[in-house]
Amino acid sequence: MKRISSLLCLFSLVGTLVLGLTAAAQNTDMPRVMVVIDESIDNNAATARKVAGKIEKALMEKGYRIVDSRQFSEVRARDVAAADATKAKELGRRFGAELIIAGGAQANFGGEKEVYGTKMNEYTADGEAKLIFTDTGEILALASASSKKSTQGKAQAASKSLEEVGDALAGDLMAKIDAKMKEMKEKPIIVELILQGVTDASLVKIESELPSKLGMVEKMKLRYMEGGSASFDIVVKGSLDELRKAFSGMQEYTVVGASGNRLDVSTKTSGIKKASTIMSSALEITEFKVENIFPAQFVYYSKNPIGAVTLENTGKTDIKNIKAKIFIPNYMTFASEQIIPLLKAGEKKTFEVSATLDKEKLQAVSENTIAQIKTEISYNQGGEEKIRSITKPVTIYSKNSISWNKPGHVGAFVTYKDAAVENFSRNVVGAVKFDQNVYPNASRNMQNAMKIWDAVRAFSINYVTDPWVVAEGDVLDEIQFPRQTLAKKAGDCDDSSILLAACLENLGVRTMLIGTSDHIFIMFDTGVNKKNASRVSLNEREYVILENTVWIPLETTIINKPFSEAWRMGAEGYYKTADVKGKMDIIDVRKSWEMSPPSNLASDEKIAATPDPKEIEKLLTADAQALVAANNQMVTEKVAYLKAQKTEQSSNEAAVILANAGKYDEAIATLTTYTSAAAKNNLGNIYLLKGDSLNAYKNYTAAITADGNDGGINLNLGLLKYLGGDHSGTVESFASAVSKFPTQEQAYAELGIDNIVAEMGQTRAAEKTAVVDKGELQSLLFSALQDLQTRRDARTASRQVRRGENKFLFGGRRGIDPTALANIKDFLYWKI
Repeated sequence: MKRISSLLCLFSLVGTLVLGLTAAAQNTDMPRVMVVIDESIDNNAATARKVAGKIEKALMEKGYRIVDSRQFSEVRARDVAAADATKAKELGRRFGAELIIAGGAQANFGGEKEVYGTKMNEYTADGEAKLIFTDTGEILALASASSKKSTQGKAQAASKSLEEVGDALAGDLMAKIDAKMKEMKEKPIIVELILQGVTDASLVKIESELPSKLGMVEKMKLRYMEGGSASFDIVVKGSLDELRKAFSGMQEYTVVGASGNRLDVSTKTSGIKKASTIMSSALEITEFKVENIFPAQFVYYSKNPIGAVTLENTGKTDIKNIKAKIFIPNYMTFASEQIIPLLKAGEKKTFEVSATLDKEKLQAVSENTIAQIKTEISYNQGGEEKIRSITKPVTIYSKNSISWNKPGHVGAFVTYKDAAVENFSRNVVGAVKFDQNVYPNASRNMQNAMKIWDAVRAFSINYVTDPWVVAEGDVLDEIQFPRQTLAKKAGDCDDSSILLAACLENLGVRTMLIGTSDHIFIMFDTGVNKKNASRVSLNEREYVILENTVWIPLETTIINKPFSEAWRMGAEGYYKTADVKGKMDIIDVRKSWEMSPPSNLASDEKIAATPDPKEIEKLLTADAQALVAANNQMVTEKVAYLKAQKTEQSSNEAAVILANAGKYDEAIATLTTYTSAAAKNNLGNIYLLKGDSLNAYKNYTAAITADGNDGGINLNLGLLKYLGGDHSGTVESFASAVSKFPTQEQAYAELGIDNIVAEMGQTRAAEKTAVVDKGELQSLLFSALQDLQTRRDARTASRQVRRGENKFLFGGRRGIDPTALANIKDFLYWKI
């Protein structure tokens, strides 16, 4: 970019070129050109400058100013042509040249020949030249030519051949310069503007006002600051001289220097300075990019990039231990620093930068705010500390803002550990009673979800929409933190979804947020394995299977309506979008925390007391009754259909549905005529649920005899043994169940063991009185999975001990506590 800007600036100087000017009428605004051509005849240096003279003449006719060759008599063209950008700039400054034409030409004797009886000497000449821009070392044009001349005298032939090469090179170079001028004439140029006497504050004002005051300035980009001076790259429609004149006509500025593509200007506030305070440096900040800031992501920014700084080492030596700082006044207590160990000579690298923001200051950001972010680099050169810096504006959005371009960042708003959320959730779950007899198929997660829904419903939260806003390319939405929604008792779909997710996650219930093109709703994990999905609903389009468990979508726009309506609308909304493969982001809340941890910026909000538990219980009971009524209707219709099929498979399906509906005797009657492993296993489950441990045991053992390869039957037997207090037998059966699958992973998926462990690992204080000790059962599961071979040996010994016993472990036909059964039924394996 720098080379292009310098080039454009050069051609702006010749934009007003008038063809036909002579050397006597050279334009003082035209560039000075230094022509260095190494010329030789028969490998001997020629001092007549035949080629160089032709090129200089052509340049003078175009109006260029020529550097007197006597000033650089010791400079060789081959050295100039091989020079890098630094050497070219040095030569330009030394001799006052903005352009250098460097090359070589040589004439060599080709022999004698006779032409019409006259003896002639022939010379062949070849030449090449480069047009170099001294400010950058860029080669603007290349030209080459050759010639062959014959005369009676050798000197004359050599001279004429060189002169012809000179004419050809001059013509070619001039044509290419003219073409470049024509190409660039209508394009804007890039100028380096040095502003002296500025501060961070005044710089912001200048950046916002200068383009409007100077119509020719199309764009400004701050490169860096050093001391009280700032360096800009500015895009200008016009020439450097026109820009200089424009600044000269402004009272608040004084032009103090202009050269090449650089203009030095002093602000009146700091007084006129005779020379720029910015000196050349080997290390440059070529680019500084920074994202607009979302306060809720402050934890994310401390570990992830907030922007990037591009550094270039233009020097000839490596630079070590570069210190890079990022600081936002008023929003950071300390600058974030990092050390860049090495930047090699000529190397250009981009480094990502992070920032540790001040949480307390961000809590006060209630609307979009413009702040200044400063990056500063420092290093030691020759015992002297060198510093470069750039300050640029950055937008800090409202603390409630989010861009749905990055949906995973929504996790920052799900503040499940907020005291307000925890108190609300725990008070509801602890104080609100759920009658298991009303809705026996409700899993623990389902019960808690219904309690939270009806508690929020009793809170009477009003649905209020907020519009999406487009700001600087970001599509912004406003999301309330859960505490804010509880305090304001108002919010839209995303606010109520976030509140529900936070409350459920506080209770250990996994949640996901579902984002469509214009809507957000929630989905929660019932904890029921997919094998038992019919216990949740007989309608497969009322739930979603994810990671082997059943999930229920809830439509949160109707937060004041019954749970059953929210479930129905949520499921309809999910499948309406899924069926047409529409846009749908499924955001796992827990995974989103890995990217954006919860960031509570609303800790000062005060919320009202939790609604009366009795009021919540009324809503909860009505919801449970409505769900059971709807399910009973489906059960009746589905069972009638299956019985009409009169097959063993349909009978097994009907029996499972009846058992899950609590109609145990009808379920048993449906299977009594069958003796297959599936029928016996399912009968064992039904008897277990009925509390008849002896018949459950008989049917499980009969099922294992009929099919010894199905580990699911062993899992059921293990659960029965656990309920009877036989812990070693439980471990034996669990290990046997897993051993019958090719891999543990497959066993987990098919048997639901992974979900059993997860369920048992989330025991809450409110459930400590349950007869099933889930922590203990979890330990037994893990023990069973540790060493299957060891368990096989233990099983043999155990059988030998029990072989002489003639008693049943469970103490009678009705030995299973009903409370324990309620907690174990989700783990059962049904065989169809």
